[in-house]
Amino acid sequence: MKGKMLNNMLVLVATEFDDIYDKGGKPYVLHCLKVMHYLRSEDEELMCIALGHDLIEDRKNVTYQMLREQGFTERVIAGIAALTKVPGETNREYLERIKANPDAILVKLCDLRHNSDIRRLKGVTDKDLKRLQKYNEMYTELKAFIA
Repeated sequence: MKGKMLNNMLVLVATEFDDIYDKGGKPYVLHCLKVMHYLRSEDEELMCIALGHDLIEDRKNVTYQMLREQGFTERVIAGIAALTKVPGETNREYLERIKANPDAILVKLCDLRHNSDIRRLKGVTDKDLKRLQKYNEMYTELKAFIA
């Protein structure tokens, strides 16, 4: 049934990020929803990737096997895997993995766009500015890659 997988991902993300807040003090689930919204896509699998892009990395009890068991497609799992930072991985290795997955590129561009919105922060520090510069460089490289 169309929409079932998206509903399942929404419930999973809302449950897993319950009582988790972003740097600005807002519920973290709003970030996931905003990344999905920025896609402006009707592609259910792509929307699931956007919603779940931080699940494996940020919620240690969520596994790829769990996603399979809950009926998410291999495309969704591969997209989330491409977006999940691996301990010890360099930024270059991470970016190259994203570039190898067209869905991950689209979602990462939306993720970077939302993460770069300084209005989400309570105040801007030098550390924030350095992070924003890194995000901008990654965004620029990904945009050039798909151009």
